[in-house]
Amino acid sequence: MASPVHNADPGGREQSFTSPPGTALSDLASESVASRSEDLRATDMRVEVDRLHNMQVPADIMRKWQEIADLLADIVNVPSALIMRVEPPNIKVLVSSESKGNPYEPDELACLNTGLYCETVMNTRRPLIVPDALQDEAWKSNPDIKLGMISYLGVPISWPDGEIFGTICVLDRKSNGYSDLYLRLLLQWRDVLQADLRSIATTQREIEQREAKIRRLVDANIIGIVIWNDEGRILDANSEYLRIVGYDQHDLLSGRVSWADMTPAEWRDRDALMMSEVKNKGAVQPFEKEYIRKDGSRIPVLIGIATLEGTDSQGVAFVLDLTERRRAEVEARESERRFRSMQTELAHANRLATLGQLTASITHEVKQPITAALLNTQTAQRFLAREQPDVERAKKAIDRAVLNGMRVTEVVDRTHALVRKEPTRKDSLEINETISEVIGLTRGEVSKNSVQLRTQFAEGLPFIQGSRVQIQQVMLNLIVNAVEAMSQMSDEPRELLISTQAEADSILVAVRDSGPGLSEGAIDRAFEAFYTTKSSGLGMGLSICRSIVEDHGGRLWAAANVPTGAAFQFTIPIDSDAGTDHELRLPTSALPSTAVA
Repeated sequence: MASPVHNADPGGREQSFTSPPGTALSDLASESVASRSEDLRATDMRVEVDRLHNMQVPADIMRKWQEIADLLADIVNVPSALIMRVEPPNIKVLVSSESKGNPYEPDELACLNTGLYCETVMNTRRPLIVPDALQDEAWKSNPDIKLGMISYLGVPISWPDGEIFGTICVLDRKSNGYSDLYLRLLLQWRDVLQADLRSIATTQREIEQREAKIRRLVDANIIGIVIWNDEGRILDANSEYLRIVGYDQHDLLSGRVSWADMTPAEWRDRDALMMSEVKNKGAVQPFEKEYIRKDGSRIPVLIGIATLEGTDSQGVAFVLDLTERRRAEVEARESERRFRSMQTELAHANRLATLGQLTASITHEVKQPITAALLNTQTAQRFLAREQPDVERAKKAIDRAVLNGMRVTEVVDRTHALVRKEPTRKDSLEINETISEVIGLTRGEVSKNSVQLRTQFAEGLPFIQGSRVQIQQVMLNLIVNAVEAMSQMSDEPRELLISTQAEADSILVAVRDSGPGLSEGAIDRAFEAFYTTKSSGLGMGLSICRSIVEDHGGRLWAAANVPTGAAFQFTIPIDSDAGTDHELRLPTSALPSTAVA
């Protein structure tokens, strides 16, 4: 059974009529209720009714509705086509066609409960046709008759939640029965309007969801959030912001919380630039600053700022308390300092232990030039004690004694440099000279163990940036380890090759021995702390060496030597500031491909 269309006939009787076969007009007429239910189920909206029903229709949609009203009045050929909106206790002309003879003005209000055509449509939620109100007792007192509008065709418009929005209707100054085609047209336009209302409701729901999320963020007090104006006054703030700055809600409401007053003097120029940037760009990159709290103390913060949409005189700021981060940074620096101190102590202990193994060698290096100096001095005395003193030969003997003394000084200075404990200092170093000094200290140990040591130093190498003592400690460990490894061999040749060469952006140093070598497992674990293959070792030497090399920006690794033995290699970055034009200071023992023991 088709639902009826509310109709008033000229005889004053209300009648119902259904659509002719094939037109399904009654289905269209019943669409007011059915479509409303479908919309409600399909959208499943949970909007706040009062906010939604009172919100303004966006300007772009209003322009579209104006075009609909104008087109409708033109097609139906009537002076007035209206879109009405209920605003209790009134009904308002929301859109009025710009057609000739239209007595209705936009935003015009009329009281409800006065017998208006549209009021009946909204109450019954059904289309209404009034062909001629002057011939209908029920409509003779209708207020619209005073404006000359005696015929009416209108249908209800609903919000997606089923609440009545208003009506869309046409009115005429003459009797008009309005064909089924016009009713169908009106219902189709009504569907367009309701689709727009669904879009409005969806947009409103999304806005409310965003606002709810923002409100949740504000209320969660994870970070400080504040609304400010360009005069520096805080207009609103959450509890976390007030905690950060040490103020309370009473201070906020009384206007005593000011962005400018909380900014230290040294930050005010920066804040002025920031405010200029935020006005020009709408936002600024997060930056760090300090606030002066209510109690006068200072607190470090990270701030992000943006202006509010539609205004450049107010904005929102997100403020993060950096106190814990600063404390953590201080603790991290202190922890790093303690670590470096411990590393220095271990490195120093390792140097002392390694030098202890070289006591005999160093003693020999010192005694040999002392003995030679003594002999040269005695020789000079004999030349001078002759009846005719041989001054020239005596002078040469004294010169040799001086050189012997200088040799003693060099050995003592090098040993002392490795023994003493001083803060690490990185200088521009010539790698070949640095290594040669270590070779001199180990010469006795190398000879004692019948090791043939050769060097292959590349000439013209760039300088490196590093600590002389630490680089020499690495070399000392690698040489002593190689000598110890080969000392266990019986008849096999004992050879030690130390080489340097330039890489793309670093210097490569290699120490290769012909000893028993390292197993695959030992190579993988060679640099682990406390791992050792020696019966009396602590296993810290190579671990410390790797730390030193890595602290210099290089890399230390081990591999099998060919045909036998082990190869330890490390790289040290080139000192980019030192350049390559320098005078090489290579001692005789450090010339390329030179055997020194």
